[in-house]
Amino acid sequence: MTRTPAARISAFVVSYNRAAILGTCLRALWFADEVIVVDKSSTDGADIIAARYADRLERVPWTPTVEETRALALELCRFDWVLFLDDDECLSPEAVRFIHQEVRAPRADIYSLPLRHYILGVHDERAYYWPERHIRLFRRGAVTFGATVHAGIRTHSTNVMDVPDDNGLCIHHLSHPDVAGWIERTNRYTSRADRARVDTRDDELIGFAHRRIDHWMERTRDPDGTGYPAAAALLRALYDIADRLKIWEEERGLDGLAAFQALCAKLDNAHATLRAESGPPARNRLAWLGGMLPRYRRTPEHRLRRV
Repeated sequence: MTRTPAARISAFVVSYNRAAILGTCLRALWFADEVIVVDKSSTDGADIIAARYADRLERVPWTPTVEETRALALELCRFDWVLFLDDDECLSPEAVRFIHQEVRAPRADIYSLPLRHYILGVHDERAYYWPERHIRLFRRGAVTFGATVHAGIRTHSTNVMDVPDDNGLCIHHLSHPDVAGWIERTNRYTSRADRARVDTRDDELIGFAHRRIDHWMERTRDPDGTGYPAAAALLRALYDIADRLKIWEEERGLDGLAAFQALCAKLDNAHATLRAESGPPARNRLAWLGGMLPRYRRTPEHRLRRV
């Protein structure tokens, strides 16, 4: 596989605690002219794996989402074409062949590649998420990055190709191994103020929840609603419902922590008043009575004996 100098590729990956799969992600980038990893202070040895395969490794402080780090990674890229992956994404061999051939005679400035999502460790083409494409390859200047969660990719060209999902051409996205991981990431992402949010025109919360379940089930091929595709649809609806509830919370100015602190202050004042009215604290009276009570010690047989 040879390539002209004009078609050089920079590839970057933002990584955090993906030691189990990061090596596969980076090994699949063997064809790139440079591989850059920005590691967000991994604690599981992912940075050691990155150092083995990357041409450049930058370590930065941890942040909750990938979006705010992509702009930094892009600044480090030197070449005309930029390929980027998350640390839970791995190119298929067919995708490598396509990218290699395409940049030699490009038909677009931006390429949106098919993602095969693996949720709960499973990819099922009957689920709502197939087929889905994400921008992952672009000519320098055609894409920039912002910090908005799930809306941080900004395009500056209309010449975009949606790459077909033919003959295994895809990015394998090993995203959520279990329900607990989905819930953790849902909470982390929906807690970010700068995020793509659900439509809030419908203020009726229960109806919203039902409609989001219906929305994702309509995109799912699981007529009985008892299999994996239905479970994946419910997880996706759960994300929307959590997002909507946090918006509802913000709209009403609810601050549970402040409310707890105010209640604690009120209780402290009430108990201080009661204590002043009631005389010495009960524990002091018990200490005085303690001199009149029999004493006990624990024997080796773990029985209490009077002394």
